Amino acid sequence: MGKLGKAFLFLMVAMLLLTGVSRAAAAFTVAQVQVEKPQSRRIIHTVTGSGMVEKMKEQAVYAAADVLVAEIAVKQGQNVSKGDILARLDMESIQEKMESLADEIETLRMQNMDLAAAQQKEKSDKNKAKARAGEDYDNTISESERKIKEAKENVKDAKEKLKEARKQAKKQSEDEYKKKLEELQAAVKAAEKAYDDAKELEESEVLRAKRAVEDAQKIPASDYETEILQIEINQKQRELDELYRRKREGEEGLDTQIRALEDEIRTLKLRQQEKENTEKKQAEERKQAISRAQEDYNSTVRKYSRLVNEAKKELDAANLKLKEFLESDGESLLEDASVKAAEEALNEAEKALEEAKRQSKEDKRQAKRNLEDAMAEDADSHQAEINQIQITEKQRQLSMLETVKKNGGKIKAQMEGTVTLVQIEVGQRTTETAVFLMSDTSGGMSFTTEISKEDAVYVTAGDTVTLKTADKTYEELSVVSVETEGEETGEEAVKVTVFVPKDTLSLGEYADMELTKESAEYSVTLPLSAIHTENEKNYVYVMAEENTVLGGEYVAQRMDVTVAEKNAMYAALTNSDLTEESQVIVSSDQMLSAGEKIRLQENEGAGE
Repeated sequence: MGKLGKAFLFLMVAMLLLTGVSRAAAAFTVAQVQVEKPQSRRIIHTVTGSGMVEKMKEQAVYAAADVLVAEIAVKQGQNVSKGDILARLDMESIQEKMESLADEIETLRMQNMDLAAAQQKEKSDKNKAKARAGEDYDNTISESERKIKEAKENVKDAKEKLKEARKQAKKQSEDEYKKKLEELQAAVKAAEKAYDDAKELEESEVLRAKRAVEDAQKIPASDYETEILQIEINQKQRELDELYRRKREGEEGLDTQIRALEDEIRTLKLRQQEKENTEKKQAEERKQAISRAQEDYNSTVRKYSRLVNEAKKELDAANLKLKEFLESDGESLLEDASVKAAEEALNEAEKALEEAKRQSKEDKRQAKRNLEDAMAEDADSHQAEINQIQITEKQRQLSMLETVKKNGGKIKAQMEGTVTLVQIEVGQRTTETAVFLMSDTSGGMSFTTEISKEDAVYVTAGDTVTLKTADKTYEELSVVSVETEGEETGEEAVKVTVFVPKDTLSLGEYADMELTKESAEYSVTLPLSAIHTENEKNYVYVMAEENTVLGGEYVAQRMDVTVAEKNAMYAALTNSDLTEESQVIVSSDQMLSAGEKIRLQENEGAGE
């Protein structure tokens, strides 16, 4: 093997060694991740709560609202056993209501998606406007400095030419006295006219700027929408206070009305806050308009005062030249056309320099204004929050209807007792108030506990729960009622009442409740740790392979997803491009970003 072959072999070995070293070094800096493939599963919701066994009170029986009553199976004063049918709801009416609620929920979700998309586009446009305004501001500064530098060089050049012209003028004969005198007299007249014109223009422009300030200071017409909203809030608050008073005096069936009023009050307050934010922004914009108008007025006064002063100086200079010419008989001031042209060129160059400085200041001021306008933030909108409140309430109603549909529209007694009041009729639609009132005659008791409003979506009257004490477990106990409490303090909770048959738990005994609800099966679910959120949008990172000069590498690829349902461990996804073979990142030892290099943890047994 020749020297050339040995050199080539040495080069190849060195490249292989360097490649290995580079890959080994990269292995210590890139993020290590764990991945999982999407799986089909049901989302299980477990609702728990602790409480105490109490004496049974008269219980209200509720039904899904706005559904036709097909049959009433009992009469007032009739004794019934647990599980007896009290009434039947029309199945077609139940299905229509469920479809209507589902359509309303989907409409609200689509509205929120449109709001999110509009906000994202507005944010993108705002960022572009900021970037362009910043770029324009920098370009304005650079261009202004260039023009001023060029104007200064022109002044310097004009001075040199004037100096040379005067030097040449000394060599010329002194004549044309009369012509020079006429020129000086004409210059005085022209300067006088320029001075008068400048004063007249100053008066008109200052008056225009003053009127602009007065227009900006005009107070806009009053808008009483905020006061009207407050009146509506006060009115509904008085209605809410009256409902609470009636509830405290023992009147039953008011919880749904109370909850609806509180949602209306929250919605009105959000609208009021949005209106106040808008009025605040308008006040700031008016204040800024006044400031700018005043700034323009001051600038106009300075500008035209300077122009008048310059015209006055030129008039004084013309008179002085004429006086000196007459006193010296014109001998010392005779100059040829080249000197005059040089003086005029210098005068024009100096004016151009002053104009460049003035224009530079104006351009910078305008560019700064444009940048300030681009940086200004818009008033916040709470429409998405209002929609979400409505979605949560409609989901609760839909869950109750699904349970009623599974039971064939039957409203059953959850305990043995006497029907003390019937508040529905066949052919009418149910309301949000109780449809029956029952008093217990079985000798049973009730267990009560409080759960969160979020968990209450999965609990409805008639559900079966399990109660556990320190040494015993009681299954298949029925939920009698689900009522919202604590709204007066602003800390909402939901009270769940369970019927406790006699010869089971004892009065005053403490127990733990557990209820499990299972969703329909979803084809794409992931551990909750895989889901990330940014600007109210959900996304995941998928491990994707990428070819580089060092060989195959893995990168984190961002993919937007929609979360349909979740619990403490898993999330179900819809409208997703994920497949059952997608390698979704569920954990990482570093913060990730889209396009970032990654590698599998070594104990995963896969990767590089």
